[in-house]
Amino acid sequence: MGELDGKVAIVTGAAAGIGRATALRLAAEGARLGVADLDEERGAALVAEVEAAGSEAVFVRTDVSDEAQVDELVARTVERFGRLDIGVNNAGIEGRRRRSPTRPPRPGVARSWR
Repeated sequence: MGELDGKVAIVTGAAAGIGRATALRLAAEGARLGVADLDEERGAALVAEVEAAGSEAVFVRTDVSDEAQVDELVARTVERFGRLDIGVNNAGIEGRRRRSPTRPPRPGVARSWR
């Protein structure tokens, strides 16, 4: 029995690096996972690895800079597992394009937290 048995977590940026390691650790502690990334191949591989280790996961291709896609990630995770307890926002959005410090972020990116 793990410390997170019965809990459900979402991890963004889960297909590689810190996000992948976080997702695997959460699963090892008993959490079921909603995993999100832009890389569908690695995301599917992570789900297979989590399930082979005895937990459950669902992959949702998600661009975290798009609020509608994030809403879909949450909805699909809750639909699959019935709840959401933990959120790990590991994905980044700034690295995809060079930004001027004077140019405002894209609409929706800098929204206030709800």
